[in-house]
Amino acid sequence: MTISAKVLNDNIKTISSSNSLLDMLLEFEKTLDGLDLYAFKNWHKGEILEGPTLGRHFVNVKLMYPYKAMPDPDGAKRLIARDCLVEFKKDTLLRPKKVQSFDDVTLEKRNDGSTRYKPKTLSQPIWVVSIDMPRRYVDEFTPDVVEVDSQYVDMEDTDLNSQNQATSINNSVPNTGIL
Repeated sequence: MTISAKVLNDNIKTISSSNSLLDMLLEFEKTLDGLDLYAFKNWHKGEILEGPTLGRHFVNVKLMYPYKAMPDPDGAKRLIARDCLVEFKKDTLLRPKKVQSFDDVTLEKRNDGSTRYKPKTLSQPIWVVSIDMPRRYVDEFTPDVVEVDSQYVDMEDTDLNSQNQATSINNSVPNTGIL
């Protein structure tokens, strides 16, 4: 499968238009950083090709790397140890050639008879790394902090307060011996 620059642009527009996808992508990157994945050779050179694609249990993100800068497979072992699924594939990226002369364009006839100048394309080999990460690493919801009426409530504080209140209620109730 060849990848065109249009696919990359469309994916950027999709991510930019949705705050939740952008937040999920930031959580995905935070998880990669927390695993010290960027300490391995070339992992920092990746570009988002596709995703995040949400599944029931996994979030899929495809990263694109130049062919000569393949990410170190030892870094993938860190992801696999955290229940991630990692797949490396070779692919081809089609990019428009920079137009500097008339030789860099092709003429294309339209149905109405007019002509269109279209830049020639360059193909270059790339690596595509597909990462399926469990959603537990990228979901923002944690049971410790809950948003209520645009204020954040720390659930640990409420648990401690409810335990203290229950203890004080139990101590103030006289023991009747019926239980």
